[in-house]
Amino acid sequence: MIFLISQEWSNTSENHAGMKYLCNKLQELYPDVYKSLVIPCYFCDNRLYSNRIVRMFQLLRARCKSLMYCRRLSKKLCTAINSRDVVFLMEYLERLSPMNLIAAYVHKSKPSVCLWAMVHLVPAKIDASFLKNKEFFRWLNDIKLIFTLGHTLSDYLTSRGILENKLVTSFHYVDKYYLKKNIQPNNGRVKIIAMGNQMRNIKLLRKIVGENLNADFTICQGVVDMSAFFSEFDNVRLIPYVAESDLRNYMDESDISLNVMEDTIGSNVIVTSMAMGLAMICSDVGSIRDYCDESNTIFCNNNCVEDFSNAIKKLSEDSDLLYSMRLSAQHKAMLFSIENFHKDIQKKVV
Repeated sequence: MIFLISQEWSNTSENHAGMKYLCNKLQELYPDVYKSLVIPCYFCDNRLYSNRIVRMFQLLRARCKSLMYCRRLSKKLCTAINSRDVVFLMEYLERLSPMNLIAAYVHKSKPSVCLWAMVHLVPAKIDASFLKNKEFFRWLNDIKLIFTLGHTLSDYLTSRGILENKLVTSFHYVDKYYLKKNIQPNNGRVKIIAMGNQMRNIKLLRKIVGENLNADFTICQGVVDMSAFFSEFDNVRLIPYVAESDLRNYMDESDISLNVMEDTIGSNVIVTSMAMGLAMICSDVGSIRDYCDESNTIFCNNNCVEDFSNAIKKLSEDSDLLYSMRLSAQHKAMLFSIENFHKDIQKKVV
């Protein structure tokens, strides 16, 4: 049995974007192979006070709750596992989720049990969290295999001293729920959607909107109010945090997925956009080319607003190209199924 341990986050609790969903779905599809265990979310952004001192105590309290839960979970886990099992920690190197405690407890109590870990943070965040290699390796020494979502993160971990035979490069998943059929050609104003809040370059996005008034933009702002930032533009619709079904409807209304990013190592936004049959305009950063190619994506220099504007203009003026890129995106997305992620895991089971 592979015990999948994920961290619940308030912003992805009930939707397809989080590792919790992936773990629960794997258990549903392959109940004889996987057991999903979820660490509750004690860090709820929309309940945190703006006062710095109060906020600090809120976070400290949440941290203590999380630590206590992980200790109880570790003890319970060690009564259920044996040497043939694998414990797969799905949010590793994330400071807000102390999964290193689970790894240490399992390694000490059941040293014959294999420990795997998924790392899906951008290198800049790992650098900020682990300035010293000593602590970095303390988290990883007991881990037998480290899974990543894209080659950029694998290369980064290798550069920090992780052996290549300890790394497994996989890819982000997309659920079949997102695979849209019957893509229709568009002969009117192009509709562009911009989603995600991790490593997104909002300043550049604003410049792109201002340079392309002949296109309509839907910008998903999540829990952050961006109305003042985009108030001068009539071609922008701002969407707050919404249910997954509503987000899918917004994608369904769009032609292009605009991804103005500072970095990416494996993006739910990318694979869901492709599955929904959206042509891709993306910053050429991180592991983006693990997911996209020239048949479905126009790659742009992240320091050049003209690159993005030219890409939008090109697709606005060539409906046949836009249509073919949308078809290609959906076809490519089929490679990133949960079933294929399962196959990557099974290759490593001894």
